[in-house]
Amino acid sequence: MKMKVRLLLLLAAGLVTMWLTQGAGAQTREQRLTEYVYYFASDSLKGREAGSPGAEMARYYIVARYKECGLKPFHNGDFVIPFEKNGKEYANVVGVIEGTTLKDEYIVVGAHFDHLGVKNGEIYPGADDNASGSAAVIELARELSSRRDELQRSVIIAAFDAEEKGLYGSTALAEFLDTVIGIENVKLMVSVDMVGWYRESGKLILEGTSTIKNGADIARNAAKLNSINIETKGFETSVFTATDTDGFARKHVPTLAVTTGLKSPYHKPGDKAELIDYKGLDKIVDFLSDFTLTVASDPAFAASGKVAPKHEDRTKPFEIGMMVAGGSTSLRFPDAKVTSDAASGYSAGLVWRINFKQIGLQFNTLYEHQVSTFPSLDTSLGKAQKYSQNCITVPAYVIMRGSDASASAYIGMGGYYSYALRYEFSKTDPGVTVNPHQGGVAAVFGTQVGPVMLEWSFRWQLNSLFTDWNKARLHYGSYITLGWVF
Repeated sequence: MKMKVRLLLLLAAGLVTMWLTQGAGAQTREQRLTEYVYYFASDSLKGREAGSPGAEMARYYIVARYKECGLKPFHNGDFVIPFEKNGKEYANVVGVIEGTTLKDEYIVVGAHFDHLGVKNGEIYPGADDNASGSAAVIELARELSSRRDELQRSVIIAAFDAEEKGLYGSTALAEFLDTVIGIENVKLMVSVDMVGWYRESGKLILEGTSTIKNGADIARNAAKLNSINIETKGFETSVFTATDTDGFARKHVPTLAVTTGLKSPYHKPGDKAELIDYKGLDKIVDFLSDFTLTVASDPAFAASGKVAPKHEDRTKPFEIGMMVAGGSTSLRFPDAKVTSDAASGYSAGLVWRINFKQIGLQFNTLYEHQVSTFPSLDTSLGKAQKYSQNCITVPAYVIMRGSDASASAYIGMGGYYSYALRYEFSKTDPGVTVNPHQGGVAAVFGTQVGPVMLEWSFRWQLNSLFTDWNKARLHYGSYITLGWVF
């Protein structure tokens, strides 16, 4: 049954190919780019969600274009290289243009062809994200194939699957290339992602030029040849967005993320083919062609040895950072087996870490303002009042990480010590003396993406809050912490 579905998809892609390529010899590149984007973003592909029939149709359409452009399959005579992630099957489309004197060295240029599919009955066509990049890479392949004699290094042209699921396709290809050719032989990886809004953006943004020796100069020279406005950024810096460079950059391959930015209706049903700037897209292909020819033909081209902090794949032995937190605190009365209503509090301070691969030590130094409710001591139905204290708190944890990469989850257990600087009751002092030395056990759950950390922590006081009344202890319902680690 699955074979029949594949045959039907191949037939459908073939029919579309015949329809689109009649008179192809008379077409301009801009016209071809327009047809590619309209096909990828068409309702018939239903948003190209990874693993869907629409994504498979897009994949076989790309295979047909690669053949038309003169590419050869990169591995075992097949453009389609399947991979599995979380029990599901996906596939990249990978071709190669063989170089000459340095043919065992490779430049990888890729774009992801999947998008978000259908949500709540609406198709997310993904014309800019990333039909535009997929179209540009096809035409880049056509241009490089026609000038293959100028290439010293080989150029791998890749269409990535399952980017929207979590950069699965590009990460899988990085692992595959490491196994097949050795990742040290990949001299540069270029991700072309969302390049359809040049007119509105007014520039083509290149992130990662500092990973390449003289990278900004190489890019500017190619831009001058094509009268295109570019903005170079040394590194990819956003920890909240990622593109297909990630899997390669973490293996210390120089990477360049190419985009016109987030001007288009990003991840919205309105990201449609009629909004794409096709003249600008054509101009971007010219730039990519000259840039790729330069880096593939220059024997002196080399990495700078620098890696973006967000792509650093080793945990630093020592880290320090800043953090702020907000949460709630309540009073526990162990004898009565009750807990008072929670009230909000906040804290700010420093975080310190000593890392030993997947195990580490974390210390926080915090100034805290804690608030909880204190019941009435006059009558059983009396109105409660607020109890607040300002203190210096030092939690300490032994933490275990899920991985030693910069994007990791961790869990920690330990204890804390607090020294109360001042305290007050909102109404009347019930005549108790606050114990300034407070401590107990603590737990933390967190994740860190690059330098950004997000934590959820809990604390339970073991000693009494009051020196002359051993019936109340602080309980921290939860604290949500946001930090930045250097």
